[in-house]
Amino acid sequence: MADAPKLKDYFDAELVRETGMRIRRVEPSFDVERFVAAAVGDDWEPLSLTERSRRIAQAMWETLGVGVVEALDVATRVLPEELDDPEGVLNNGFWMWPLSDLIATYALDHPGPALDAAEELTKRFTSEFAIRPFLARYPETMDRVEQWVDHPNEHIRRLASEGTRSRLPWATRLELPVDRVLGVLSGLRRDESLYVRRSVANHMNDLAKDDSDRIVSLLEEWHAEGVPETTWIVRHAMRNHLKNGDGRVMALFGYEPAEVDVVDLRMTPGVVAIGEPTLIEFDVAERAGRNQKLMVDLVVGYVKSNGSVGPKVFKFKDFDLSAGAAESYRRKLDMVVRSTRKLYPGTHSVTVRVNGADLSTTTFELTA
Repeated sequence: MADAPKLKDYFDAELVRETGMRIRRVEPSFDVERFVAAAVGDDWEPLSLTERSRRIAQAMWETLGVGVVEALDVATRVLPEELDDPEGVLNNGFWMWPLSDLIATYALDHPGPALDAAEELTKRFTSEFAIRPFLARYPETMDRVEQWVDHPNEHIRRLASEGTRSRLPWATRLELPVDRVLGVLSGLRRDESLYVRRSVANHMNDLAKDDSDRIVSLLEEWHAEGVPETTWIVRHAMRNHLKNGDGRVMALFGYEPAEVDVVDLRMTPGVVAIGEPTLIEFDVAERAGRNQKLMVDLVVGYVKSNGSVGPKVFKFKDFDLSAGAAESYRRKLDMVVRSTRKLYPGTHSVTVRVNGADLSTTTFELTA
């Protein structure tokens, strides 16, 4: 079976040329051929996604051949119209990633104009990577971040959270004063934009990995406010605690130890080839004679390249089960190779987890 497309291949010679043409439309003297040749050399193929982006930024800088402020001006003028829908950020905007690297790499000695450019970029794509070197070098950058909390543009408000995440994916760790960061996140906890709230929740989830007690305590305070937007953040931020059956967090959302039985857990077929689906089926039966609030997760044990098994938790269903009731459930599991997960033949497992407790496990065979 063919391998899944590599994300890095989005940055290819054609996209580099298209980017050069975009620049030439706002800067007629820009040498597109020189730009393409500088970016896409003989060593292009093994470069990762982020390495390709940095290479394009370097080629852009060298081809422009102007000062930092002038280069930032070109980077701003080449931007498309501002986004109306935040869901469009990653649809057609990846070509702008090198602009983020241009800001982060070549404008570090010019924080004012650089952060101005980052604000404009984040309205069309995202600038969370661009601002991190400035946060690391200039403590006063947090003053600018705190101003973004009340900005009318949701993309800039999101940047206040996303750009300060200590564990931002694909980025180096960033150590910032936690009190100031929590002040920023607290200011965004009631934000009307789901785009912003999702970032706040992910950020709080990051922080909980370093100081769970402190973050859970703060989220308990937020949850007590009874504001729907904040409640959504709390639940999403505590998703790993819920998946792991953390008693304190389970109780926060009204989940008690489940008194139910998971019966007749089965896989159909029990032997499946890579690229094909299998069906998970099981019954949940209430046995305590009372209505119960249940959160059911499915834990799939994937075989790794070294033969060990690593669990992946999938959210399945939240529901109320009446006293004495029994319900049947099913879920298709696609055993498809993805860019984020490789598959290996062997014995895989599926466990039904209810309110944090693993109640039943079965296995199936995956073949090449």
